[in-house]
Amino acid sequence: MLEFGITAQEFRTSYLELKPYLHKGALQELTTQWSDLDALLYGVAPDEGLQFFNKGQVPPQAYTDDVVEMGRPRRRLNKQRFYGLMQAGATMVLNRIDSHSLLAKRLCAEVGRFAGAQTNSNAYVSFGGKGTFGKHWDTHDVFAIQLIGKKRWQIFAPTLPLPLSHQTSEALQHTCPVTPALECVLEAGDMLYIPRGWWHQVTPFDVGSWHLSVGTYLPTVTDYIMWLSSRYLPTQLPARGGLIDDATTFNSLPTLLRGLADALQDRRGLEEFKRDLRARESLSADFDVALFLNKDTSGFGDATRLRLTSSQPFASQTTEIPVNGGRLKLEPLSRAIVSALSEANSLTFGELCKRMPQVAAPAVRAALMDLASYEVVNIQRR
Repeated sequence: MLEFGITAQEFRTSYLELKPYLHKGALQELTTQWSDLDALLYGVAPDEGLQFFNKGQVPPQAYTDDVVEMGRPRRRLNKQRFYGLMQAGATMVLNRIDSHSLLAKRLCAEVGRFAGAQTNSNAYVSFGGKGTFGKHWDTHDVFAIQLIGKKRWQIFAPTLPLPLSHQTSEALQHTCPVTPALECVLEAGDMLYIPRGWWHQVTPFDVGSWHLSVGTYLPTVTDYIMWLSSRYLPTQLPARGGLIDDATTFNSLPTLLRGLADALQDRRGLEEFKRDLRARESLSADFDVALFLNKDTSGFGDATRLRLTSSQPFASQTTEIPVNGGRLKLEPLSRAIVSALSEANSLTFGELCKRMPQVAAPAVRAALMDLASYEVVNIQRR
């Protein structure tokens, strides 16, 4: 679905956490229509992540009604107020849209494999206005993908590079540089990468605009040090002691820090940290009732797109992988499939079969379906 224009290695070497990256026409299939938003508005309850902003956040009472349906209270979007808000220049945000939209889920998966990071996505919709959020930075990297319409983006150099999640920009707008480092118009199909900490301002045109913001979340060095400290320090008697005598505590710190420094220099700790992250990663494959329950394999041909659901590749010798709190042992054919998909962001079924000509296509298909049922592989037939 997405064509990134450069390899994942080129991205990580030249752009990741370093500078923005613009790629025109990245989205290969421009199939999104306003009727897709209609379906989302029907299916997403206002209290499930739907927000409106217009010179600040709009309170839910301004666009919802409290109703009782079948004896149960619920909150419902008031269409007259909703249309009025949007016509007045508001921006609608659907948070975690990847939980409701198959397109957003698939785009998150592609970005995640490309960036090597876990992802989620918000949708931003506007029909005019002067821009809602002003100049700000995000505390995670963002891939903005324009689905419908267009928006003007201004990107400014960071004044606090690589902020952590609590280091927000709300009170620091006066520090934003005056001159943009990049100014562009995102049109349908375009993609823009913005590293965390880079100031940006988004201005709509007087046309309908819908874009996805795919947030990527890499573990930081701070995350690793905190993880390692939480395992090392409880094993040390001085660290378990109470803060009773300040002098005793202060004198014990150099020894504790030397021990922690030794632990940080042991690569086994870093590998264990990575294994722990992978074990906690949530894997999710698309539903396909026709394929798995109705046994309809008619659409499972050479063009069927395949990818791993994990954001990280697996080593070729991997024989067991963590899957949503459990572990899955891989048979030789499944191991070969996982290894092949680890080498590419995605492959078609035809491309995969060419990599293992000694195996009959039906056997490869059966192994893929088994891996997909465990949510290790995603089979995209449509």
